[in-house]
Amino acid sequence: MALRKEALNGDYPERKHAMKRSRITIDVSPELRQRIKMAAAQSGTSINDYVGKILEEHVPQVETAFQSPGHPVTYEAVARLRQLREKILEEHGGKPFDDINETIWQMREERLRELEER
Repeated sequence: MALRKEALNGDYPERKHAMKRSRITIDVSPELRQRIKMAAAQSGTSINDYVGKILEEHVPQVETAFQSPGHPVTYEAVARLRQLREKILEEHGGKPFDDINETIWQMREERLRELEER
């Protein structure tokens, strides 16, 4: 397939639109492909647009970690979390948790000494 000069320069409108999309490949039976092709023709659209519309209608939107139904993140919630963080830091001398690496290292040394004594 030959590309037009505009397509190479990014001036071709269809090419700009295509660059924002991703390709997905699925395997379907020849019978299903024919049914899709006929349904797309009856609706006056391309197979790509027809299948894309079906997928848009049936595949749910992905929600981010901060968006869950009925539980929006509010400024008040963030403020409460910050207060809780400050309280934990205050109770633990500025460090919320012990350094786990140091604890593991000490436990290994103790176990090594125990094994050497046997």
